[in-house]
Order: sequence, then structure tokens, then C-alpha cells
Amino acid sequence: MKDVKRELKETYDSIAPFFSMKRQFLWHPMESFLKEVSPCSILDLGCGTGRAMIAGIRLGSRMTGFDISGGQLDMAERNLHDAGLLDGYELVRGDLEDLPFADETFDAVLMIASLHHIPTRKGRITALSEARRVLKDRGRLQVSVWSWDQDRFRERHMSLIRGERKPDGFDGPEPGDVFVPWNEGGRKMRFYHLYGHHELEEEVKEAGLILERAYFDRRNHWVECRR
Repeated sequence: MKDVKRELKETYDSIAPFFSMKRQFLWHPMESFLKEVSPCSILDLGCGTGRAMIAGIRLGSRMTGFDISGGQLDMAERNLHDAGLLDGYELVRGDLEDLPFADETFDAVLMIASLHHIPTRKGRITALSEARRVLKDRGRLQVSVWSWDQDRFRERHMSLIRGERKPDGFDGPEPGDVFVPWNEGGRKMRFYHLYGHHELEEEVKEAGLILERAYFDRRNHWVECRR
């Protein structure tokens, strides 16, 4: 399999300015979760260009943004400054499977559209276990991932279930692994693991988290958990 993490970092570095323009508003579940937990200390895993960080700081929370892409973090800092936010946050680059934070550091953790970029179930459960480790006792975690149940993916996924030839675009070792182009030209590709029904719920439980809520919204699977 390709070096997914290296390619993901390079892709998100290169598209950071364009990605920022497309990611300026919070999805409703994110906004509701931030309002419920704030003010507190929040770790945003896969923070991208900082949209959740801006909202969290304005709600009185101390935000730590974490991302594999230095380009995304640079854009996040620019967006924070443009929003008039010069403190109340920290930006850290690294790998979701190996967080550089002490145990029980944060009151809440966000993993919005980031977990599905990790290849292999084992890697994703490791990342969820790391999120659990850095949460304080009874701390809360919100996760969202792409679903395979989207028009553009559904027939290809059903072909896999029927045992037919692996369709173009499903390039990983696990059912649901796919490389998706950033633009129509297909020059920048991003790895996704597309989740089936209840798959995310199973993974958070295996990571030792207490599942409180699971729902489907905007073509994504969402869960909210406690440590």
C-alpha cells in the first residue's frame, strides 16, 4: 500500500489555502458539542485550518489544535489571527497514533473528519485509544467519519460486498479503503476509510471508550463518547 500518511501530509500542505476557503463554517453537531462542553480545555485532533478552534475560543475554551500537516497549521494560525484571536490556543504537529500529551490532559477531544484518514483498523483503534488516554476522567469525545453510504460510493461498496472484482478507486487492504481526488483533475489524492453501519461504534468501544450517542448526519457517521 502507498505511504498514506506521507501523501496525506503533502496533499493537505499543498491545498491548505483552498481547503481553508471551503471550511469556514461549523457543522451543526460540532457547534452543539462545543456549546455543551465549553468552557474547558479541548484538543482538536485533525484541526485543519482552525474553524472549530475559533468557535471554541469564542466560547471561552482553551484550544489545542493538532494536525499532521504543517501547511494546515500555518493556515489555522493565520485564520485565528484574522479573527482577532492571539492567545487561548496552541498548535502542534504530529501523528494521531502517537500523541505528545500527558495522560488526562484535556476535558474534551474532537476528531472531526480525521480518523477516516488512518489506514488499517488497528491504526484507527490506536488513535482512538490515544484520544481516550489524554482525556480526563469522564472527559468527552466527538468523532465524525465519512460513510460509504453516499451516492458516489454506494455501488462500488456493494460490489465489494458481493465479492466482485475490486472496483477502481478502492485501493486499500480493507473494504471501504478509497483514494479520493481533491479536485476534478485528480492530481491531489486523499486516503479515506469509508465506514459501514455501526463500524465506528465498534471501534470506539474496542478502544475502551463509553459510547453515549451515535447518529448519521450530512453523509457522516458521528459518535459522542466518554472516557
